[in-house]
Amino acid sequence: MSALLAKETFAWKARDIHGRELAGSQVASNEDEVANVLRTQGLFITAIDPEPLMQGDVEDVKDDILTAIAHRRVKQDDVIAFCQQLAVMLETGVPLSESLDALAKQTKQKEFRDVLTSIYDDVCGGDALSTALARRKRVFPKIVVSLVRASELSGTLPMMLERVASYLSRERKTIREVKGAMTYPMIMGFTAIVVTSLIVTFVLPRFAKIYEMRSATLPMPTKILMGVSDGLLGTWMYWIPALVAVLVALVLWHKTPSGRSVFDWLKIKTPIVGPMFSQLYTTRASRTLSTLLAAGVGVLDAIGICRDVTDNVQFDRLWTDMENNVRNGNALSDAVFDSPYVPSYVASMMASGERSGRLPMVMDRVASFTDEELESRVKSVSAMIEPLMILVMGAVVGGVAIAMLLPIFSMSKVISGV
Repeated sequence: MSALLAKETFAWKARDIHGRELAGSQVASNEDEVANVLRTQGLFITAIDPEPLMQGDVEDVKDDILTAIAHRRVKQDDVIAFCQQLAVMLETGVPLSESLDALAKQTKQKEFRDVLTSIYDDVCGGDALSTALARRKRVFPKIVVSLVRASELSGTLPMMLERVASYLSRERKTIREVKGAMTYPMIMGFTAIVVTSLIVTFVLPRFAKIYEMRSATLPMPTKILMGVSDGLLGTWMYWIPALVAVLVALVLWHKTPSGRSVFDWLKIKTPIVGPMFSQLYTTRASRTLSTLLAAGVGVLDAIGICRDVTDNVQFDRLWTDMENNVRNGNALSDAVFDSPYVPSYVASMMASGERSGRLPMVMDRVASFTDEELESRVKSVSAMIEPLMILVMGAVVGGVAIAMLLPIFSMSKVISGV
């Protein structure tokens, strides 16, 4: 009876051999026991978490909610610095608990300091570092937890923390490049919409009164523009709620499987930016797979984490095919050859790495090569988008301005009232 009371209830999520998502709960002593049970059932684990409500621990639930809100404020730069500093301290012989205590005390950012303090308490209470990190999944990605857990088994924690910091630094650089390429067109597009709206709703009605007083004969572009202005101003109580409803519907649809599939398809199929996103997913997957396999993480677990870092339904099929190949004893590269989103040279290099038994090293080289290609593609996309957005903005704003000023070009007719 006492053994039963010592166990906890864990919520889990997993995928079956066909890639379908499953969820449930399991009573066990720890997460490893739950993982072993699920693996014996042929399931691939995606998440395991304690269920505080089922244990009657309401206060812990409240604390978890507050902690989750605070964790959103923790920056990735803080996590990278933590891994680097902890690696140095462990290499110099400082015990883990003392290292965590020192790092917590010297951290200035309050939210992250609270995270490190709670990790220190867990480690002092007998938990492994990987277990403590896994409880803060909003701060530490799943790949960090997996690498730390693998290093604890092999006794290479300092070296692995340096590898984690290097991985996160490269990921940060890659994401910043892509965000930088997308920021400019978003700003230009927003500016064009704001400027056009101001002209149509505030400036154009003033010109319309002048033309009406002069009984001016208006050119067709001006008539169309004024008709649009009258329609927007006269029916704003209808089209604004309709626009809001459409936006809300799109957001809700995006959360459904069909909606997300469409949005993810558009993300990698849209001209100019689509190839950039495909390259981004390939780079992140190659880097992640290389890092995990080199650390001794299981192939199925590595594939699951790759699924998380790509986060695209279209790429999910690739990971599902890879899982099936592993279970059937086939090569991982077979699934890559069949994927329309991954360059063929990646599949060829991957197949070569599998044949030679040097897959982690080969995937690291693939990641370096694709990272350089991504950087080049981001620069080319930025170079293409900038003049394109200037042309679009000029055409929209300039077209509105010209249509508005066309009657003034025939000022003699307007003044004479002809």
